Amino acid sequence: MTDPQYPPTTARHGSRPAPPVTATERRQANARPRRNVLAILGLLLGVAAIVVTFVPDVEFVAWPLGGIGLVLAIVGLTQVKKGTAGDRGLAITATVVTAAALLTTAGTLLYLTFIGGGESGLHLPAVAGDKHSVVFQVTSAGGATVRYGSLSDQRTENAPASTDPWEGQASYNNGSYLLTLTADTRNSNVNNVISCAILVDGKKVAENSGTTIALCTANVG
Repeated sequence: MTDPQYPPTTARHGSRPAPPVTATERRQANARPRRNVLAILGLLLGVAAIVVTFVPDVEFVAWPLGGIGLVLAIVGLTQVKKGTAGDRGLAITATVVTAAALLTTAGTLLYLTFIGGGESGLHLPAVAGDKHSVVFQVTSAGGATVRYGSLSDQRTENAPASTDPWEGQASYNNGSYLLTLTADTRNSNVNNVISCAILVDGKKVAENSGTTIALCTANVG
């Protein structure tokens, strides 16, 4: 069955009459574009990324939120150009917001790393106000020589013979470090049980023990 044809519009004097319009063509012309779901999702993810950027300890989630949101927003804008979806203004807004979210996240990261994060490097002894604290512990009933710090910066001290742990303090703001702690007996003729441990922000990240020497290492940052 063919579509019914509607009478053509009245032609102006001296011009050809317009071709007849079918019912299908009229429905297509009057049809409203569907909602741009991808642009909506992209906008929501962009807003979420901006909010998460300023939440401590979970700010890293802003990167995937903003990245996925930007991709969805761009695809939604492409659908608008193809005519398969509407909400052109919403798609543009979603693209701008998600791009701004990624820029905000990058700017915040740079600020915390180079400006707001304070001086970088492992500080021996600890510096008040640093974000992270490090405690080196050694227990040695017969005493021990202790070397502690990082690969690039170490201190040497003597731990007295005691059942109470000897402690060395350090701190840092940012960066990655290989922490090392070595304790060996000062008298090789004495059977001396030595234990070592490294704590970062109160959490034990390494421990070891031996009869004449103990070695603890931990990657942090």
